[in-house]
Amino acid sequence: MNIEEVRKIVRKKFEGKFDKGNHPYIEHLEYVSSHGRNEKEKIMGLLHDTLEDTDLTKEKLLELGISKEIVEVVDILTREKNTTYNDYIESIISSKNESALYIKKIDLEHNMDLKRIKNITKKDILRVENKYKPNYQKICEALQKIN
Repeated sequence: MNIEEVRKIVRKKFEGKFDKGNHPYIEHLEYVSSHGRNEKEKIMGLLHDTLEDTDLTKEKLLELGISKEIVEVVDILTREKNTTYNDYIESIISSKNESALYIKKIDLEHNMDLKRIKNITKKDILRVENKYKPNYQKICEALQKIN
């Protein structure tokens, strides 16, 4: 399945969904995708939130013709409901999967960009400072160890 086919599926699945800045959620997925270093990572970027935020499953992605390699990375990037955020980040790091680490790095960079939010609250600032920045550092360090 090529990137345009994946884009159509993702657009449909995220139709009517918005991010914390009240932007169409697809813009976030497109941002992450646009920073992929190759077509596989671009597809991973588009799909990185699908298992968590839509009714798509790993099995359905495989049925649609998404490669096993891409589905595995999307699975690594999926936070299970009862998993703490720190444990989730540690699981991405322990996977030692360079593409998963790279996509999460781009995801966090975009999530930390408070310019996307019109009325920034203290809660937004604390989320970036206490949640995203420290985990971004961990992801960057893990990527450096791989390279």
